[in-house]
Amino acid sequence: MRHLQPADKRVITPLIELVPTSFKPGQDGSADPALVLEHEVKEIKKDWGTSPFLIDFQHVEECVPPIEGVRHPLEYLSAKAQNEGLRLVPVTGLQRGDTYQGAVKRVGSNGTGVCFRLTPHDVVEAGFGGRLADLTSRLQLDPECIDLVLDYRVFDPSAPTLAKLVPRIPDVRRWRSFTFVCGSFPPDLQEFTPGRHTIEREDWLVYRSQINSRGLPRTPAFGDYTVQHGLYREPPEHSNPSASIRYALDDKWLIMRGEGIFNEDGPGREQYVANAMLLCDSDEFYGPNFSYGDSYIYDVSQGIEGHGSPETWIRAGINHHMTVVSRQIASLSDSSGIDVLRRASSRVQQPLPTRNKSVRGA
Repeated sequence: MRHLQPADKRVITPLIELVPTSFKPGQDGSADPALVLEHEVKEIKKDWGTSPFLIDFQHVEECVPPIEGVRHPLEYLSAKAQNEGLRLVPVTGLQRGDTYQGAVKRVGSNGTGVCFRLTPHDVVEAGFGGRLADLTSRLQLDPECIDLVLDYRVFDPSAPTLAKLVPRIPDVRRWRSFTFVCGSFPPDLQEFTPGRHTIEREDWLVYRSQINSRGLPRTPAFGDYTVQHGLYREPPEHSNPSASIRYALDDKWLIMRGEGIFNEDGPGREQYVANAMLLCDSDEFYGPNFSYGDSYIYDVSQGIEGHGSPETWIRAGINHHMTVVSRQIASLSDSSGIDVLRRASSRVQQPLPTRNKSVRGA
């Protein structure tokens, strides 16, 4: 996110998920949750700045204890973020625990509002409207101060369509924003042999086809999980990742799959250089000036950068993907009146700006 171009940042609102790995004890056997959260605030400020972002504790709600035995970690994080001038919007859902909902209420009352992360199952379940109203009442916020995220998680061709779900959402026009989120990137690349492959960007293709459905009372914005799987899982220890490039095209992902970098007598990380050269020589390459990710790929192909690591290549792939999708969304928004996340106002009583934004899963 740090390396996104300013024009692309303006049409993106990231949804950041804290993960258990960050809270695992270090070499000294300790992991102070307060220090971890303070570090996260500094990283978010460095990488994203003071634009609004959504934060979800769903993966760490059970493993992070109260700070100093009293404060919920979400509240502690929010206070530190406010001190740094950041605009944090807490994320919750219909199935979250009472303690977490209480923390969301206290954080959301500071003027940023909150975000409801709903699933298609939530929406089709009997009594959905009543549960949604109960949560809204419990948090003491009007719909105009709440962002709705309809999160399909992993692409499923049999999932209910937007035409079936959107009319079931009460007062759908009143919510501060409304966003469709889905991911269709596979959990890993093990099913692919070394070489060149393409995957349909089913999440984007389905969204684009469904927003043209007649009778949608509100057209949602778009969000995805970039070149990562929609269901988070802790990374395995002592893994042997492949030297692969994940590269977004208009409606596909290009996968340049390599061997495991730790294979005995294998080509190792030099595969990154060879794949970068092949990509830069192809008509599918967007050019070194398109994004930070493309510049990185080009520099590796030219020997300006080293061969890189799995981390630097995921970073480049995500940055390129976010740039591609942000421009696709901006193009659709300009012509179709698509909804997007508005910037959170400093006071919930004030009129909300109308600049459109879209969610990213992280």
